[in-house]
Amino acid sequence: MKKKPKIAICGFNLESNRFAPTCAESDFRENMFFVGREISNEARKDSPAIHLGVKGFFSEMNKLFGHDDWIDVPTMVIGSCPAGPVEEEFFNEFLEQLRLKLLAAGPLDGVYICQHGAAVATHTHDPDGIMFDLIRRVVGDETPIVTTLDLHANISDLMTSAVDVLVGYRTNPHVDMFDRGVEAASVLKEMLDGMQPEKYTIRLPLVAPSVTQLTAEGFPYGDLIRYGQKFLDEDIFNVTILSGFAFGDTPKNGMTIIVHSRSTIENARLVAEKLAVSAWTDRTRYVPKMTSLEQAVGLAQQAQQSAEETPFLFADPADNPGGGGRGNTTYILEAFIAAGIKNCVFSVFYDVAAVELACKSGVNSEIEITLNSQETNEYSKQLKVKARVVSLHSGKFRGHYGMVAGTTADTGKTAVLDLGGITIICISKRQQCRSSDFISAFGLDASSFSSIVVKSRGHFRAGFSHLFSDDQIIEVDVPGLTSPNLSNFKWSYLPRPVYPLDNDTSWDLD
Repeated sequence: MKKKPKIAICGFNLESNRFAPTCAESDFRENMFFVGREISNEARKDSPAIHLGVKGFFSEMNKLFGHDDWIDVPTMVIGSCPAGPVEEEFFNEFLEQLRLKLLAAGPLDGVYICQHGAAVATHTHDPDGIMFDLIRRVVGDETPIVTTLDLHANISDLMTSAVDVLVGYRTNPHVDMFDRGVEAASVLKEMLDGMQPEKYTIRLPLVAPSVTQLTAEGFPYGDLIRYGQKFLDEDIFNVTILSGFAFGDTPKNGMTIIVHSRSTIENARLVAEKLAVSAWTDRTRYVPKMTSLEQAVGLAQQAQQSAEETPFLFADPADNPGGGGRGNTTYILEAFIAAGIKNCVFSVFYDVAAVELACKSGVNSEIEITLNSQETNEYSKQLKVKARVVSLHSGKFRGHYGMVAGTTADTGKTAVLDLGGITIICISKRQQCRSSDFISAFGLDASSFSSIVVKSRGHFRAGFSHLFSDDQIIEVDVPGLTSPNLSNFKWSYLPRPVYPLDNDTSWDLD
């Protein structure tokens, strides 16, 4: 009888913003914290709360081997909403628990790591690399290890040397997480059958601002990824192009190209070099173009004039919780209130104290709230408002659009507040608005508003594409922890010079 392959599943998902508050165990437990059989059980649900990469991996492994013909060894899959550096003590505790679980599993035939790849810690620039290296040391050099990575991952030499194959997302917004989990399973199956992959990596001095990293037609990053996929053939089985995450502020920042070959590193190198040259030649397209707050106010006024006017969706990429932002800056809100903007909804606004006050006061009550009353971040300025509590919610809902389609989302206790024509959806679990579900789940019709404001960099686009075309989406230039204007930050570890922060940056093949 053929031996059933024994495969460990694990993952640590954190995108660290060096300028944001540190990330603790509670941040992971609030967002995604699955241990042992909890992982397998959740991954097999129709609308799981676990990372969709894990679901895709389980789904494909069951197809390739049969449900009962491979042995899953689920260890730990945890993840936080993007935040600051992870605390050293918690990260080390996580590593030790993971090590013990891997050792207890005995000899393994393979490992799947569902990882983000852009974490930093209070004690190291490279917790992802440290984790990968630990896994390699436990399972040995001959055991295949495959990882999936967010395309915002910052890649170190330790990360690429410790694992065999790194499979990056191809879409931004990330609507292919399930598919990349499927791909990871397929690659692992090939390796179990004897395929020995080779890879070649090139990092460019190019740190793309967040709003330039979309993969739709007309965006440079999307064009580069599509070009890279043209090289896939019987030998080149994966081309991963990771734009990286600027706000990690690490020595390993920079767009990274990883090409995998079934035969030789030379074949991978030739493709990687072609892609690197193409990316560098196209670098001027990574300079962001933003709309001023004054212009945004004018467009919102225009949109509310009559039902025939085109509605607008205003994005606040500088306060994106998906990049470590607090999700509660008031620059746009205060300007819209001052301008008398009506028929507008803000989705979503993170303020635990505001939600608690609304819950205590009850539906239809009139209350005075000081937004950000418990915040200390310099961008989270307080704003006093009068509001009517429209409705209260648990915050759990099933998603239907974009990145939340087929998943269960949870915003925590949620309060819908009317500020006299401007509706604010206040949440108690910090996260970005990823789709219109973050409006409709709370009894509101997203299509009825003349203006929608989202705290998000770009993931919302997939979740609002059924309501807004690209020319109706306005990216507003205001301050925040995730501002696309990279010159706003005091960098400590980012390699310099780097484009587009430094116009005189040069690069060529060695």
